[in-house]
Amino acid sequence: MQAIRSIGVCLTLCLSSLSVAQTDIDGAQVLDGLNVKPAQVEKLESGEVLTFSDEAYENTKRELSVDAMILVKIDLDTVAAALGESATIVPSHRVIDFALVKSEADFSGVAYTEKEYDEVKRLFAAQPGTDINFSDSEYALLRQKLGPHRNSGAAQQTAAASEAMRAILIARYNAYQANGLDGIGDYSRSKAKKINIGREIRVATETFKPFEGDFPEFYKVMHDFPEGADCCEHYFRWLKVKMRKRPTFALLHTMIQKTDDYVLATERYYYAASTLNSLQVTLSWLEYDEDTYMGLAMSASTDLLDSTMGRMLRGLGRNKAKDMVSEIMQGMKAELEEAGDAADVTNE
Repeated sequence: MQAIRSIGVCLTLCLSSLSVAQTDIDGAQVLDGLNVKPAQVEKLESGEVLTFSDEAYENTKRELSVDAMILVKIDLDTVAAALGESATIVPSHRVIDFALVKSEADFSGVAYTEKEYDEVKRLFAAQPGTDINFSDSEYALLRQKLGPHRNSGAAQQTAAASEAMRAILIARYNAYQANGLDGIGDYSRSKAKKINIGREIRVATETFKPFEGDFPEFYKVMHDFPEGADCCEHYFRWLKVKMRKRPTFALLHTMIQKTDDYVLATERYYYAASTLNSLQVTLSWLEYDEDTYMGLAMSASTDLLDSTMGRMLRGLGRNKAKDMVSEIMQGMKAELEEAGDAADVTNE
């Protein structure tokens, strides 16, 4: 994720190339639909990640499309439990801190440390632009909370910045709970330019539309949350992650639907304080062989490629995206198989 964003690339893992009409879709049908060659199937079955990318799958000039798949030999119950317990697409070495959120009290751990004072200074100097992601009202909140501490020492400024960030995350969490994507505040880039994050995530969600006929409840909750939320389990978290050597706070919503035949999980990063606008990844775990399930992912970052430099970097970005996705999927496989081994030991 860091490498992609550092060159301004928009990442989209999508399955829009595959249209299905039956309700009992499985991994073999996906391979057929994507015209996967026998040699590629052999690589998949040997444990490798398959990644695909083609401009034909990209809906706008701002997208870079990649498909990915991997096989994991564990049961669906373990898959669902593991996906609910952790934020799967963020490598663990990048996670500084996190907490499950069920109420505003769960944001109490949001804080900067004195070692992160450079980021604190960025908040004190924050103004509309691309370095940090706030709405107009959040810039006003920063002025209100940080203004009295502009001449304070590092410790007092760090405490004030932590309080301000907690207030921003709580407000965004509450707005999303009430109104879903429509409740996400725009990022202010200038007096005239605003980035509508909710709309961009909804566009990313619509890459899942070819599967609406097979998974109508899941598509609806992805598109219209909180409407239709009863179909799934929901997990909300705040995370503090290291991105481009900066501590960045983010808000994550995980939606999971499990049946006897499949597990679907969407990880929606609907707010990030810096570096990344947003990110959404949908994982589909479908039966492939006995006790073996195939995971597929699709995601969308809202960084723009529609510029001269972006078009120049598209080829480079595509290769970096494939490498990044492969690393993420291998990491997920290792974590899921470890969870499966632990479940086996418990059941013995």
